[in-house]
Amino acid sequence: MKPRILIVYYSFTRQTHRVAEAMAAGFRDAGCEPTPCAIEFIDDRYPIEFPFRPFWPKLLRWVWPQVRGVTGKVRVPEDILAGDYDLICIGSPSWWLHPAMPVVSFLKSAAAERLLRGRRFAMFAVCRGAWAHNLRIVRFLGKRAGGTLVDSAAFCFRGNTLQSALSFINYMHSGADRDRYWGVKIYPFGIPEEGLAAARAFARRLADGLKTGGEQPPP
Repeated sequence: MKPRILIVYYSFTRQTHRVAEAMAAGFRDAGCEPTPCAIEFIDDRYPIEFPFRPFWPKLLRWVWPQVRGVTGKVRVPEDILAGDYDLICIGSPSWWLHPAMPVVSFLKSAAAERLLRGRRFAMFAVCRGAWAHNLRIVRFLGKRAGGTLVDSAAFCFRGNTLQSALSFINYMHSGADRDRYWGVKIYPFGIPEEGLAAARAFARRLADGLKTGGEQPPP
């Protein structure tokens, strides 16, 4: 019987979605049965829409609730959560160094405890470069829900801190890529192809661990 994998994640700009789909392809290549599942954020108190206009007021009003770990209403299909899985993969973008509010909201829910208790989980961050604190919080919440962590990974955008920040500002404001912003060379927004290849390889590594019965410590 093929190992069953649930990939549960939140994605606003579709970059975590792209990584989740790449991991699903890697799991299928390794003979597993993956189920990608997006967390829906449905809380009217924290509207989030694309593009951000006006950019700074909309962005900054998220800072305080986000870094405080405030939770909001989320939705994940009950039939998917009720499935029997050999591994749960949890994916989150980094928002102000933290996992995104919808992911934190899910991990603090009773549904996450039912899903994770007694099961192995892996985690992955999708970000401009700051991933350590994101994964630290996901690890804590996943273990608190009763899961056992086996591995983790981070997939980052191209460019240095300034370039990736300007790429983010430009894309969130306009929804279009450009070569330069404020006179600085920037890269296309999002995870590059080599990052997606790394996500497929990460999934294959997790699948190998399932087949051998071994657990890998997080890097």
